[in-house]
Amino acid sequence: MSTDHEPGTTRGQRWAVPALGLAMGVGYIAIFLARHDPGMAIAGFVIMAVYVLILVTASRRSESAALLRGQATDERRHAINRRASAFTLNVLVLVLLGGFATELIRGNSGHPWDVLGGVAGTTYVLATIFFSRRG
Repeated sequence: MSTDHEPGTTRGQRWAVPALGLAMGVGYIAIFLARHDPGMAIAGFVIMAVYVLILVTASRRSESAALLRGQATDERRHAINRRASAFTLNVLVLVLLGGFATELIRGNSGHPWDVLGGVAGTTYVLATIFFSRRG
């Protein structure tokens, strides 16, 4: 199944993720050159460029690559995206709680895990309130 010219996908939507990936690669160049580490500057950009190249070429034949590229063009793909996002949130919350507990067990303050967990929890509560009222 070709995903190259799906209805409902604009050119901007198809190129948003690749453009962001290359922008991040350029950002890595700037950051690592400022830290006087040209090897990491090159490596960071190359990693992002290869990732973008794989997404662009594979998204024509792979639904997974098309989704990673941001091409959620129908209800099924939107549902896959929502399920993957929810699963990712659950894993991240477990990592945050595990990191926080580990730091407390070691006798530390739990920082920065406490702040990250607080942001995640607050965002979830506010989003739940917002979306439940919005319908």
